[in-house]
Amino acid sequence: MSFWTSGTGNEIKGDAASAFTPDFTVIPDGTMAMAVIDKFSLVEKKDQFGDEKKYYEIVWKIISQDYKGRIVSQKIKPFDGRPEAIDRNLNMLKLVMTLCQFKPTHANAPSSDDLRPMIGKSAGIKIREWSMPKQDGSGMMEGNFVSEIYPAQGFECEIGTKLEMVHTPPSSVDSAFSRNPRGQTLVDLTDDIPF
Repeated sequence: MSFWTSGTGNEIKGDAASAFTPDFTVIPDGTMAMAVIDKFSLVEKKDQFGDEKKYYEIVWKIISQDYKGRIVSQKIKPFDGRPEAIDRNLNMLKLVMTLCQFKPTHANAPSSDDLRPMIGKSAGIKIREWSMPKQDGSGMMEGNFVSEIYPAQGFECEIGTKLEMVHTPPSSVDSAFSRNPRGQTLVDLTDDIPF
């Protein structure tokens, strides 16, 4: 095996497009872009607490001019949650299938193999921003997700507006101990009248 053998099987060209690190900045909230399904799979894994998680994940690759080549994911969670949330997620899965002109061959939950024919299909997507505090309290994490999809025919692209991150300082606990530190007494004990 040669040092120059590609790990992915692609030719090592040495061009800028292949060598530069992709852009990881957050896409502005509300951006409307054309995209193709790069990956569509049923994900089954355990979360950090050991609980089983099962959902569908679509990896969209943007093909419109702005943000071309960027990747955005969409999670569809029809397996657990409130009945209204399950219905909304089932409707999203059905909408994706309809826009991709895909008809399932059975009534069971689709497997990754069942979903494979939709890879490469295009649609218009609406991209949203998310942010949440890091667990170690060192700041905020942020990213994107796909919230809506539309037919490719007649879809108009548009750049959204970057949301401002609200940095909340770590809260200190308000308790009797913090309000009345040790060593402070409210009564002057040198006074001989106690009231």
